[in-house]
Amino acid sequence: MVVLFVILGIVIFFVAAAFLYFICSPMPVVRLLRRGMEDDLGYPGDYDSVKEQVEIHKDLEYPSQYGNHMYDLYLPKKEGKHPLILWVHGGAFVAGDKAGVENWGVMLAGQGYAVAAMNYCLAPEAAYPAQIRQICEALTAVASFSESSARKGKIVVPSEDSVIRDAGSVAPGAGTTVQQGNGIDLGNVAVAGDSAGAYMAAQFAVAHANPMLAGQIGVASPLGKNALKCALLFCGPYNVKRMFNVEDKKLRLFISRIGWSFLGKKNWSRTPLISTVTPMDFVTRQTVPCYITDGNTMSFEPQGRALGEALRKNGVKVKERYFAREEYGEVSHEYQMRLETENAMHCFEDVVEFLGECM
Repeated sequence: MVVLFVILGIVIFFVAAAFLYFICSPMPVVRLLRRGMEDDLGYPGDYDSVKEQVEIHKDLEYPSQYGNHMYDLYLPKKEGKHPLILWVHGGAFVAGDKAGVENWGVMLAGQGYAVAAMNYCLAPEAAYPAQIRQICEALTAVASFSESSARKGKIVVPSEDSVIRDAGSVAPGAGTTVQQGNGIDLGNVAVAGDSAGAYMAAQFAVAHANPMLAGQIGVASPLGKNALKCALLFCGPYNVKRMFNVEDKKLRLFISRIGWSFLGKKNWSRTPLISTVTPMDFVTRQTVPCYITDGNTMSFEPQGRALGEALRKNGVKVKERYFAREEYGEVSHEYQMRLETENAMHCFEDVVEFLGECM
């Protein structure tokens, strides 16, 4: 009987400890997401032949005051000055990796763009707006990569609209022009993101053109005033406050842990920066053109449409793709990553056309 009571006491202790852990920390949900989130990439039929035309640099480091500061760089082997696309991966703010956008990195490089796919410090290890600041740090690192490679006769660093440091001085190497080899055109930049990364890309793009928002969240865009040309936004949540206030109690409990992680407080709605988290609130006429798309199932289509409407009201160029259920059936969150599908390839074609118009 004594043994039975001891065993029962141990069970009760561990159950109580697990309950307290869930109540007092967002990490149980975070760890669940990190274990369950796998890259679901698809590849078009010509992927291998396109990849042969791309030079890939894996696990480059960008200096950062935060963790997880690595990026992959996809460069066209063809000579010339190539516009830069900086891509921020998704993962509910708490998971994911830059490897999850490799298919798009290769395919866009095959179209003549240099693509930098960045990692960032996941929440809750770092809270908003750390990840937006890391976009600035990654862009500065690409400039440094360009400068270093320029000395080897590979990269072109333009003299106009080049990358600028936070203090306002031109990054080392700006103005250096090398006529031979591949080139990254740092005066011709797009920012892209999928899912949570789309939110971060949108927030950076809006802050780049809105000094008030940039000042409130401590983000100093390292790009020249006219260097950022557009944003590519795939399946993102753009109204974070609304996302964390869902009606379903079980889902709200789950999502509240993501909000807690991302915003750094259990009662995230009272965080001092809560007034800054919705990009639509800070759109101006100077915001760069945006491509916005989303699926119609388990995703954020209404928020994408709302962002598009806010941009149009301010006279900003917008291109969008959504899917009517009666015509397309169910189109899932992150559909664009399945590049073997017709829907994803239509999206890819949209993006190439849009980039051609903007860059």
